[in-house]
Amino acid sequence: MRKLKIAYSRVFNFLIYRYFKLRFKKNKEILAKNFENGKFAIEVFSKMGFGANLIWVLEILAFCEEKNLTPYIKFRNPSKRIGATSFSELVKVQPENSEKTSLKYAAIRNFSNLSLPDPWNYNARLTIERANFLVKKYIKLNIQLFHEVNTFETLNFKEYTVIGIHYRGTDKITEAPAVHYDAVLSVMQQEIKKSKNKLKFFIASDDQGFIDFVRNNIPESALIIRSLKRSGNGKPIHISFRDYKAVNREALIDCLLLSKCSKLYKTASILSGCSVIFNPQLEVEMLNEPYPEYRFFPEKFLISKSKI
Repeated sequence: MRKLKIAYSRVFNFLIYRYFKLRFKKNKEILAKNFENGKFAIEVFSKMGFGANLIWVLEILAFCEEKNLTPYIKFRNPSKRIGATSFSELVKVQPENSEKTSLKYAAIRNFSNLSLPDPWNYNARLTIERANFLVKKYIKLNIQLFHEVNTFETLNFKEYTVIGIHYRGTDKITEAPAVHYDAVLSVMQQEIKKSKNKLKFFIASDDQGFIDFVRNNIPESALIIRSLKRSGNGKPIHISFRDYKAVNREALIDCLLLSKCSKLYKTASILSGCSVIFNPQLEVEMLNEPYPEYRFFPEKFLISKSKI
C-alpha cells in the first residue's frame, strides 16, 4: 500500500508539473493580448494563508493602477478539496469575474511566472495608506460576512474599550522569534492595571494552547473569544485543515474585528498586519519582530513599535 501511495504521488506531482509548465508557456501570449485591451487577468495558485493572499491582491492592484489596467483576479488553492476557490468568493475584486466572458487568465504560482520585462517590486512599494486606497477602490468583501462582523462588534464591543490580542502560534518561528505566553499575559495585566474604563480583550489566535492559557489566567468576563477550530499540534491551519473555505472565512472575520479594536498587540503575522490596512488609524504594538529577510509589507511599517 505504501509503495502504491508513493507511485500515485509521483504521477500526480508529474501531472501537476506538466500542467503548470503548459500554463506558464501561454502566459506571454495571454498577457500581450489582454494588455492591448487594457486588462490584466491573472489566476493565482496559492497555498498561502489569507493574509499573504490579500497582500498579493494588493500588489496586483498596485501594478494595475500604475499601468492603467483593469484587474481580473482569481485565486485557487491546488492542495485543498473543500473551498479551493473560497478566497475569491470572500474578497471580490471589482469588476467581478464573469464566467461567461471569453477572457483568458495568465497563471502564476509566484510573480516570476509572468516573465515581465521589469522586476516585480510592488510589495516593497506598498504603503499602508496606498493599500487602504486600493482596498476601498477595488475590493468588495462578502456582504453576509461583513454583516456578521458588524453584528459581532455591536454585541460584544459596545460600551467597552476593546484591546485586540493576536497570537500567531504556528509556523512563524522560522520567520520571527517565538513569543512566550507569559510575555503576552504580562502585557494584558499591565493594560488591566492602567485602565480607567471598562476593558475587554478580543483574542484572536490559531493556537488552542494559547486560548486555554489566557482563559486560565484572565477572568472570562474580560475576554471576547470566538468559538472556532484552532491548531492543537503546532501545524498551520491553512495547511492542515481540509476545509479551506472555513479557514479563509474565519481569518477574514478575525482580521476585520481586530481592525475595530481600540488598540492591537500582535505577534508577527501578515493576517493581523492586514488589520491596519482596513483601519490605518489603528494603534499597534508588535510583541516580536520578523527577522530582517522577512520584513515585508505591512509589518515593516509596524516593527518600530515592537514591545518585547
